[in-house]
Amino acid sequence: MLQALRTLPHATLALLAGALLIGAAPPSGALAPQATPTIDRSDPAHVTAVKVERVRPAQEKLPTLQFLRANRDFIRARYDRLVETPLEIRGGSDEIDPRFLNYQDLLNQVRASDDTARTAEDERSRRHLIESIAQLGSLESELDRVERQLAAQRVRLAILEDDFTQRQLTTLMVVVKGFPAASPVTEIEFTIDDGARVRVPLSSEQQESLRHGGLLEIFHGAVEPRAQGIAVTLHGAAWSSGSSGYMTIDPLRDRLTFLRLDLSAVQPAQGGASIQASTWLHEAPAPSVDG
Repeated sequence: MLQALRTLPHATLALLAGALLIGAAPPSGALAPQATPTIDRSDPAHVTAVKVERVRPAQEKLPTLQFLRANRDFIRARYDRLVETPLEIRGGSDEIDPRFLNYQDLLNQVRASDDTARTAEDERSRRHLIESIAQLGSLESELDRVERQLAAQRVRLAILEDDFTQRQLTTLMVVVKGFPAASPVTEIEFTIDDGARVRVPLSSEQQESLRHGGLLEIFHGAVEPRAQGIAVTLHGAAWSSGSSGYMTIDPLRDRLTFLRLDLSAVQPAQGGASIQASTWLHEAPAPSVDG
């Protein structure tokens, strides 16, 4: 076959090469291969939705005072029974039983017996003290052992104090996703119960990143492992000062909890309550104290 091709003239070979190239090209009406859809790697497998409310949830305050106020009449009635009430009853007197007069002699005999018993106890105590002098050596060894145990206990207490004050492992990370096109947000205010207020201004680069599907971290710190009330306020030209949303989360002890705030569908008319929030746990547990 190759020998036959070598014998052909150059013009014929050029025509055959052009025909092969035309046959390898795809038809003009054929569809181009579709692009593979992009998968959002930021969404974890297990996500829990968090309810965002427009008004701060009501919390019960001073339940003890409310109980006393509700039962005020009953408590006052009980106190009234303690007030002394004079009675119109005339008291009489009877003759004293002679046996009552003999009680003083009986008490004197009891005191004399008590003195005898106290004397015997004092003698026994002195004898026990003399016997204890020979045991001072063993007592000193016992005191040394107790001192070593106290030193070891102080070391353990220092480790526990370090764990609870300096190595707080229960943490919360708040990230923001999405960006409203009609009503841009220029600043996000984030507040946790009994915590500091964090204000995060959004630069033009950060806003552009959020428009293209990026994630922005606005808080990462230690929190208490209990139910936490969180308030999120959005600021911008189209947002009023009261555009806040309130939510409640329960971080798990010694784990990293993620809170994602999706701003893609927020509306100035609904305020912060239109934020779509969700939480999930970091799969890898936090490192222990022993490493």
